Amino acid sequence: MKTFRDKVAVVTGGASGVGLAIGKKLSLEGAKVMLADIEQEALDNSRDKLQSDGIEVAIKKTDVTDIDSLKELASETKKLFGKVNLLFNNAGVAPQEASFNLWDLSLNDWKWGLRVNLWGVIHGIKVFVPIMLDQNEEARIINTTSGNGGLITYPSTPIYATSKAAVTRITEALYFQLQALESNVKVSILFPGPHTVETDLFSSNRNRPEDLPQEKEPSFKIETIEAMKEMVQAMGKDLKTTKPDEVAEFCLEGILKDNYWLLPQNQDSETAYKAYVQSVLKKENPSPPEIL
Repeated sequence: MKTFRDKVAVVTGGASGVGLAIGKKLSLEGAKVMLADIEQEALDNSRDKLQSDGIEVAIKKTDVTDIDSLKELASETKKLFGKVNLLFNNAGVAPQEASFNLWDLSLNDWKWGLRVNLWGVIHGIKVFVPIMLDQNEEARIINTTSGNGGLITYPSTPIYATSKAAVTRITEALYFQLQALESNVKVSILFPGPHTVETDLFSSNRNRPEDLPQEKEPSFKIETIEAMKEMVQAMGKDLKTTKPDEVAEFCLEGILKDNYWLLPQNQDSETAYKAYVQSVLKKENPSPPEIL
């Protein structure tokens, strides 16, 4: 894919953060963009803000945990634009899990985290890949993962890490299968970064479904990037952050280069990952990574 002009892109988790930044950048590059999110009000507000800046996007309320909702999203996109060239499986949540040991986490927390972060990607692949294959023109699936789970494991967030580890393996399998078919559909995996991204992920509980209520109140909550910075400062450290626009810029540049790995360089993460790989190769017991 050499240009985004006249390409049709669907972005889940598109009402804010990285998803919104990707949608905005794509539109500026001449793409036709459908932003999908579970928050209708946030979608409306984001669309209105973009329109005030002269940027046009379409929006569709979508629940990625419901495959019928993904089918409606695909149908609406094809009705408006006639095709789909890019799917960003970007919707994600972060349960408030750091207060608990793994065995004390509620099953509701597990079900919610995996429904969105993992099943959302599975549903996206299930619905959109056949459409892209039938179109017989250049297309790409981009799945959002994380260094936490995708590369190494932070023991304080086992639900999130598990979901992102699974997304990484699914994406790799999809890449190999489509490659073997010599398909027109390509695959990339996005690791937002290189530092903690300034998004609303910490306040994911605002979108928690009624059928999976929070059963245990955490002893402490980190619900904003500002709160995260304060906690890190109290530990005598500085939290480096990355803007969503920076992630979008890096992501789209990588797609135009036909890159599978949309993984920005972060020396600390690379050091931790190398240590993990060495523990595997040398059959040594692993050590927990430095979280910050």
